[in-house]
Amino acid sequence: MLKNIIFSITLLLFLTGCSKLNTTKVILPPSWIGMQKIAPNVYVDKDMNKTEQQRLIKIIPEAKKYTADVWGELESQPTIYACSTKECSESLGIGDARAHQILNHLVLSPRGITKKTIAHEWSHAELYKKVDGYFNWTEIPMWFDEGVAVLVGHDPRNDKRAWEKIQNENLQYPSIDELITLKQWNQSTKKYNKNIDMNDIVVTYAVAGHEINQWYKKVGTKGLNELIQKVKNGSSFKDAYEKGNK
Repeated sequence: MLKNIIFSITLLLFLTGCSKLNTTKVILPPSWIGMQKIAPNVYVDKDMNKTEQQRLIKIIPEAKKYTADVWGELESQPTIYACSTKECSESLGIGDARAHQILNHLVLSPRGITKKTIAHEWSHAELYKKVDGYFNWTEIPMWFDEGVAVLVGHDPRNDKRAWEKIQNENLQYPSIDELITLKQWNQSTKKYNKNIDMNDIVVTYAVAGHEINQWYKKVGTKGLNELIQKVKNGSSFKDAYEKGNK
């Protein structure tokens, strides 16, 4: 077990950089980082009260259904770490985010304990699982991964309602070619959301969600899974995506 932990931490440091050291804590046994089990694969900090725990347990199956509605039969069964305090969130490296997916773990801040957020992050875990790990996952552009997650999550800040707002108000937005890498994604989010309240709309997510919404209408669950299988088998993402987009 210790060897597996060391390997996983080494991989995470490689993926995220040493500045994200707190993020690697999710690989450690839950008791080592002050998390307690309340259901299979569900852990919370010691400060979360019973009412909050019960609400979390209730919405997880609902989030799973959201995810399965798009992906079909799920292969992933992520471990969920939910924080009820800012201190817990900071200790697990979430920062100001609502949530993060890290390998097969979903880490939720207090604001992230919603079925929409859990479903969004679960979609990331499902893609990571189905594409069979990091090296195949790097072939997937950010806009695709995030766009599918937007489709799954039904968050009005990101979905078709957000895209309609962009169009109706003539807001500037990036092309998907500006949203391929994580670095590009973060730069574009900062640029295009500069004067826009992110609690209202997140432009990069709305763009990715719109692109995937149009594509998914053509290919559906079957086409989504076929694309991931092709990438897993060595095909280029671009070729696989363009064939489904004709």
